[in-house]
Amino acid sequence: HEAPENMDDSDVVTMTLNDVLEFEDEMIENTAAVLGAANDKNCSYNEGYLKRQALYSCLTCIPEAKTDPSMAGGVCLACCFHCHDGHDLIELYTKRNFRCDCGNAKFASSASKCTLCDSKDEANELNSYNQNFSGTYCVCHRPYPDPEDPIPDEMIQCIICEDWYHSRHLGVEVPEDNFAEMTCAMCISKHEFLLHYDGLTTTKLSNTDEQSEVDVTAEENLNRAPLTGTLCTKPKVKSEKMVTKFGLQTTWRKQLCTCDSCLKMYEHEDVAFLLDNEDPVHLYEEKSKAKAHAVLEDQNKQLLNSMDRVQMIEAIIGYNDLKENLGNYLKKFAENKKVVRVEDIEEFFEGMKARKKKKVEMTYSCR
Repeated sequence: HEAPENMDDSDVVTMTLNDVLEFEDEMIENTAAVLGAANDKNCSYNEGYLKRQALYSCLTCIPEAKTDPSMAGGVCLACCFHCHDGHDLIELYTKRNFRCDCGNAKFASSASKCTLCDSKDEANELNSYNQNFSGTYCVCHRPYPDPEDPIPDEMIQCIICEDWYHSRHLGVEVPEDNFAEMTCAMCISKHEFLLHYDGLTTTKLSNTDEQSEVDVTAEENLNRAPLTGTLCTKPKVKSEKMVTKFGLQTTWRKQLCTCDSCLKMYEHEDVAFLLDNEDPVHLYEEKSKAKAHAVLEDQNKQLLNSMDRVQMIEAIIGYNDLKENLGNYLKKFAENKKVVRVEDIEEFFEGMKARKKKKVEMTYSCR
């Protein structure tokens, strides 16, 4: 198709049908990963501080949160739908150990009440709020997506502070593969015990001799189960590089020492969640996807069970007819190496409607 006169050819983005379908599948998968395990009908407050859940920050009810994240309130998926529909919401992806704030004292200035759960404490003392609740991210403190940033970039979440960072602002090269989690440089500086586990990351030390010793320690730790008690298994070598670290896929968390002294240190530094097998985001995503797929499968079964034999056969015939006709229609575009436009798909379905209408009219005229 031709571009508008005021648009340069370089501004035109062309997508094939496969591109569109793959993009749609990816969007569905990403949505299932975040929301699949969430309840969209009941407030999560009564479940307490959930290990991980999808959250939203409402700037309509708490406009002060735009400049001060400590003033913000996080609401669960159900409250997002039922109590804050149409509001200016910041999607926070997922956060750990959080209890829904909807309707508590944080929302006093707007007099907003939770319509799903009217009995709540005035505050959730264990909740934590970072700049994401104000709609800003990274060390650049910019929104995402950023309308003023022309550079396409991926965002990576730190597993400790749970802030999101542009890959180009991490200060180190992002590995192409073989990393499971990222810890930002700021969190590394706050929790220096992590520098002892540099051998379990992809950010290597520059000193060859020192690196060799770290790698050996890491390999030994990977081949033995963590010990609990008085024996400390924390590697003796400590890296001097307080830079962003990328944890290897080899379940590096399981290699953290669990002696009595280290356990107390984790509690004191408020990072005991690193030892929780259910804390990693990818595990939450896998469970969410599985739940979403199970719900969809159950809905499909219910739909099929609600049909009698005739309706089921008609539905199958209709699906096969659509599949065959659409395949033949798109085949022409592939043979002629033409791009499928939205107008082409609309034309196809208009034709299908016309053929179906004509078929119905012929059936009645025969009667």
